[in-house]
Amino acid sequence: MNSTTRLGLIIFATLIGFSVLTLYTTLVQDVLFKGVSFCTASGLALISKVLALGTAGLVTGFLTSLLVLQKNYYPNVVLTALVIVKSLFFVGCERMIGPLWYDTTLTLTLLFGLWVGYFGGVKFPLSPA
Repeated sequence: MNSTTRLGLIIFATLIGFSVLTLYTTLVQDVLFKGVSFCTASGLALISKVLALGTAGLVTGFLTSLLVLQKNYYPNVVLTALVIVKSLFFVGCERMIGPLWYDTTLTLTLLFGLWVGYFGGVKFPLSPA
């Protein structure tokens, strides 16, 4: 595989990964757990939201690792940077609903799921690598 094709696959996987990550995090935060805030929700609802966000990261990481066709982690690095920038952007806004430690837990769970999904995709026996 030449370098142009490889770069194209990296860009393609990054764009698809960004789209999937945006779709699933929006689904988790704005559809499934829309009214769930730290102050008003039960402990089970908060834990469910954290686990659902981790699952969204897991699916995204798995998908991007399969799209690149090699052990290439560049799409996940870009997605990690985007998640960190987004979480730092909302820290300064009034949009934060819960305490800082809970929002940090949500972000770290998403990042953990993203990288576990990547490593799972690399070790997946049917991956095209």
